[in-house]
Amino acid sequence: MEYCTGAKRNTLCFREYGIYFFSCIPDYAKAQQELDDYSQKLQADIDAVYAEIAEMQSRYNADKVFLTPSMREDREKEIAAKENKARLLQQQYFGTDGYLFAKREELVKPLQDEVLAVIKDVAKEGNFGMIIDVAADNSVVYFDPKLDKSNVVLRKLGYSVKKKEE
Repeated sequence: MEYCTGAKRNTLCFREYGIYFFSCIPDYAKAQQELDDYSQKLQADIDAVYAEIAEMQSRYNADKVFLTPSMREDREKEIAAKENKARLLQQQYFGTDGYLFAKREELVKPLQDEVLAVIKDVAKEGNFGMIIDVAADNSVVYFDPKLDKSNVVLRKLGYSVKKKEE
């Protein structure tokens, strides 16, 4: 841990917050392995669809000279439909609202929330106004809302401000 001193309150900085904390939590490694396995299974499903597309394209190219224009059009539509299905499947599996994201939320988020709750407790117990994760581009992990001076700046600029909810 590295301690940084602020003007009125201390700032607690953690080095390699995510990497270090989670490398010490066996349940995190287990969850990560489960996610990796799940991701490989989902990718195998998608790879199978793309293999079908490649086979369809290969058969189409081999048969193309023997097909009537309408038969060619039908096959091209079948291939395009299968390609669209593959893209949709990728989105369904790996998109921001996809299966993998949901599985990650199920397995990893509770561990992250637990660590964050303890970090906040450490901050409050140690009277730290802010905790910064220096390994993650100095991202703020915890910030005491009492230190937010946005409303002071707005008042000095002559604007009315709303009371913040805590």
